[in-house]
Amino acid sequence: MSKQNFFSSAISLIPLSYILGTFVLNLNILFIILNSLVLFTKGNRFKVITLDKILIVFFSYIIITSFYNTAELYLFEKPENYDFTILIKSFLFLRYLLLYFAIRLLIENNLINYKIIFFSFAALSLFVSADVIYQFYNGKDLFGLTSPYPYKITGPFHTEAVAGGFIQRFSFFLFFSFAFFTKITDLRIKILILTSLFFITILAIILSANRMPLLLFLFGIFLIFLNNKTLKKYILYILISVFIMSTLTIGTNEKLKNTYYSFYESTKNILSLYSYRITGVGKDLPIHRRPFYIHEFDSGYGTWKMNKYIGGGLKSFRYNCPKRDIKAKINIPGKGESVTHERTTCNMHPHNYYLEILTDLGIVGLLLFFPIVFYAIKNSYKALHSENQKYFISPFFYIFIMEVFPIKSSGSFFTTNNSVIIFLTLAMIVGLSSKYKKEYS
Repeated sequence: MSKQNFFSSAISLIPLSYILGTFVLNLNILFIILNSLVLFTKGNRFKVITLDKILIVFFSYIIITSFYNTAELYLFEKPENYDFTILIKSFLFLRYLLLYFAIRLLIENNLINYKIIFFSFAALSLFVSADVIYQFYNGKDLFGLTSPYPYKITGPFHTEAVAGGFIQRFSFFLFFSFAFFTKITDLRIKILILTSLFFITILAIILSANRMPLLLFLFGIFLIFLNNKTLKKYILYILISVFIMSTLTIGTNEKLKNTYYSFYESTKNILSLYSYRITGVGKDLPIHRRPFYIHEFDSGYGTWKMNKYIGGGLKSFRYNCPKRDIKAKINIPGKGESVTHERTTCNMHPHNYYLEILTDLGIVGLLLFFPIVFYAIKNSYKALHSENQKYFISPFFYIFIMEVFPIKSSGSFFTTNNSVIIFLTLAMIVGLSSKYKKEYS
């Protein structure tokens, strides 16, 4: 097997590693990193650019703030049985910096066969979509697994309700594999097949009942249409077809209807509440009527105020959130009087990437992260319209945009499942856009 196919095969197994679990995913990442280090020792290199340096500073800062917070906690609070978790996790998080540089090295030295990666990602996305649809209508998936949730379909992930997020991320390779690597020349047939693939994907995400991945998927599809001249001609036909089919799917199932109606109500209440807080337009809600994510965001904001500038250290939210000072706020609407306050319980993270970076790394950490996102998107957008690079960079670009989209609820930025996709797509778009600049410099 050639080096190119060897490394491409390792990368192509990342979606399968997601299905098999975090331990397998970490082993896969470690395998890619170690073999890339072997290449590095043999003289393979890549040109270090400004964004690479900012990324190094960002990861170095994570180590520094974790050292500071660990020392402060250990010396002044003197907790019993303190296990240095924050510091240990900050060092372990360095594996994503190594993953980023490993991918950069492979791209620069032409050691990636994109067709292998695209087809593998596409096939696994289509498989999970089919498995979710099959489980919804038959009660068990293709492996005989059942979902432990009354309203969510988990497919091959069994106990984890993440199937919709998986499909949302990797399905873009399904569309681009078909569009770029197939020999079908009849545009009408291509559009018909693409519409069918869109519907299968949307149907699977809808049935999984992962609501935010559905919105992000539609947002990503919208961005593709904006940047693709050919598809612009057919956008109305495709969107109407998919909308009708999706509406019928939700409308004919009571559980799905209730799930998405509750999501609509929660979204409406969140927008109304934040409108009230910021502009005075809208209305406040008593604590027992506030949507779940309002509590998470409030907890994140309250925890950030405890360590505004450098944060509490990597994954410190779960430790610092219970310590925050929660003060009751008195509202007097007209003649009445009511008391509203924050929820006193805490989750593992505040369910938003940017809030989590603020709570764990402070304003300094967020200011270091912003230029990474900005320069990555700015530079890769030019390559997105290059005849040589657009076929390869497109799915990675749109997935990265969806991952760093600020106004969304999310899992933890610092967990394996999210960090791998963030730094993998970041490395891909930076590496490919760097090659594009070199070609035209």
